[in-house]
Amino acid sequence: MSRFILRFSGAAMAPENLAATLSSQKSIKVLDSTAKMLLIDGRRSDIESALTTCSGWTLTPETFTPLPDGKVKAKPG
Repeated sequence: MSRFILRFSGAAMAPENLAATLSSQKSIKVLDSTAKMLLIDGRRSDIESALTTCSGWTLTPETFTPLPDGKVKAKPG
């Protein structure tokens, strides 16, 4: 399974019942939610089929950006 970010880009407020609808699917797990975003775990095909009746949502795979090494290193001179 993969983790995805589901973002609402519509003008109105995001439907609150979408998280409950996705959670009712056995293969989809809602990990976190805000007013216009959901972090979900599941197969892309299952998520896309659950979203067929919902408009204004964008599905994006979760990505990680490593932090840079903050230690200052002296170069030999």
